[in-house]
Amino acid sequence: MRDRRSTWLLVVVALVVALGAGATLYTLLRGGGVSDTATVAPGSAGGDVPEGYLGRWEARVDGAGTHRLTLTRGRVGEPVLTLVADGSDHHCVYTAALARKPDAEGPLRLTAPTVTSGAPLSSCVPGTPTTLTFVPDGRLRRTGPAGTEAVTYSRVGPVGSGAE
Repeated sequence: MRDRRSTWLLVVVALVVALGAGATLYTLLRGGGVSDTATVAPGSAGGDVPEGYLGRWEARVDGAGTHRLTLTRGRVGEPVLTLVADGSDHHCVYTAALARKPDAEGPLRLTAPTVTSGAPLSSCVPGTPTTLTFVPDGRLRRTGPAGTEAVTYSRVGPVGSGAE
């Protein structure tokens, strides 16, 4: 009787593993896999990032190409920013976490961005802690320590619009 229960248990475990593997394969084949262009997995429901910051933003940077950033929900210490920097000779992807809880209107203080991928990787340099604030016309300004250039982004879409 014991061998029969063990056999059934093994069959159930194998079935669960097979279903999980099938679901993963299905998701990857339908385009639900890893993307370097648009998203950071949302953090905790609600999160600490004010609603107005959430979404996709873009800027053209002289001599450095196009920078696209996506801000998602998350709590302090969780990744909330993905930055994709594309130039004529490079493609770099960075992530940064929320460094501290902002006021209802910000500003957002982020940890130093880390490089998650790049081509060539040697062209992608980790950044310094940054601050995101709104400028009067509704665009988003990213600033770093004194002496670094500020970059101003325009909104190009909400998070999860499918246009990533």
